[in-house]
Amino acid sequence: MRFMGREAPRYTSYPSAHHFGALTPETYKGWLSSLRPDQPIALYLHIPFCEQMCHFCGCNTRATLKYAPVEAYVGALVAEIQMVGAHLGFRPAVHSVHFGGGSPSMLKPADMGRLFEAIHEAFDLRPDAEIAIELDPRRVTLSKIKAYAAFGFNRVSLGIQDTDPVVQAAINRIQPLEQVKTVMGHLRDNGLNRIGIDLVYGLPGQTLNSLDTTLAHVSELDPDRISAFSYAHVPWVKKHQTLIDEARLPGTEEKVAMFLRLSDYLTSHGYRAIGIDHFAKPDDEMSRAFEARTLRRNFMGYSTLPNDYLLGLGASSIGELDGGIMQNIPQSTTYQNRLVAGDWTTVRGWAYQGDDTLRKAVISDLMCYFEADIPAILERHSYAADYLDADIAGLSDFVAAGLVSVEDRRVRFHSPLKMLARNVACAFDTYARQSEAPNRYSKVA
Repeated sequence: MRFMGREAPRYTSYPSAHHFGALTPETYKGWLSSLRPDQPIALYLHIPFCEQMCHFCGCNTRATLKYAPVEAYVGALVAEIQMVGAHLGFRPAVHSVHFGGGSPSMLKPADMGRLFEAIHEAFDLRPDAEIAIELDPRRVTLSKIKAYAAFGFNRVSLGIQDTDPVVQAAINRIQPLEQVKTVMGHLRDNGLNRIGIDLVYGLPGQTLNSLDTTLAHVSELDPDRISAFSYAHVPWVKKHQTLIDEARLPGTEEKVAMFLRLSDYLTSHGYRAIGIDHFAKPDDEMSRAFEARTLRRNFMGYSTLPNDYLLGLGASSIGELDGGIMQNIPQSTTYQNRLVAGDWTTVRGWAYQGDDTLRKAVISDLMCYFEADIPAILERHSYAADYLDADIAGLSDFVAAGLVSVEDRRVRFHSPLKMLARNVACAFDTYARQSEAPNRYSKVA
């Protein structure tokens, strides 16, 4: 338990976004210019709007009951897609499109159509591409679901969080179970059968008993994938989280018990544990990627994407190419104003330097597979066999606690408390070790 209260990055990138600095559009355009026609890419489109702000939310979004700002934002997003396409000068093959937010379910079908028209003009969407969307079940109608099917969506993620009305009230997200069942039924009736569910543990008012009820409900819903995220209480970053009564938050030991409970329940009900917070049926693509060791971790969590080329589109979106990581300006109005003026919206990121890609590979393997063959990774990146010996020595506390074993420089993580892999990975993170300032990252539990 002494490791559980420590902070560590979630490692959806290396280095963590906390370390990003200023990055010019010229740098990003240079990275784009290095893309070759034979390199397929993924697209992430961010929709930073919700009709209602959930108190627990850690996303870049804002609440609005008016649709006009959303419609205007879609126009700016179309402009960015066109700008990127014009700069590339060819239509890259796209193997994945992901709409995230916020709540992409806010989009009217006509505006979704505008986005797909721009995507098809700028990119070559593969016939077998995965086209995914994050949906708020409270905002999804049958007519929207029919539109999603017509646009070619083939994977859906539903934000459930918890089915207990007490917990839902505490996080400002009332969502009756019957409403969720109806939406899932409509999705399946319209051919959208690849469904994932997002859960959150550690929420205010949540208990082991209430979690058991939620898990039983999820089992009835029978999704292909389940994401079970640890609630990160960071009110110094997300001011609306101050609306949560901290006295009602489960303590560290309670959160640990919750994770073990949900992990035991889901694995005993036919799901395979993937990484630190995902679960998938054995025949799901994520399980197959885990078996084939092609699983990746990126800004969308765990991914089955065949490569690391990701273009981020929209306010706050993050992308990654060979040269490094880029991020667009977070404020949606400033993002729109820049595009209206014909300017690029890249403002921050990270240009890979030194041994970044080596350390990224080690951390990725630890986060995906809970082991890292350091000698093989060093050889693949043309480094001496002893290059990371000092980092390996930094694992001594974890080795002494029985959480990690090291044999012939091969590192293996053994604890059922999968979130501790973040702390282990941190031993190989040059940048996280350079600062001891508090509240840099969320606690692992």
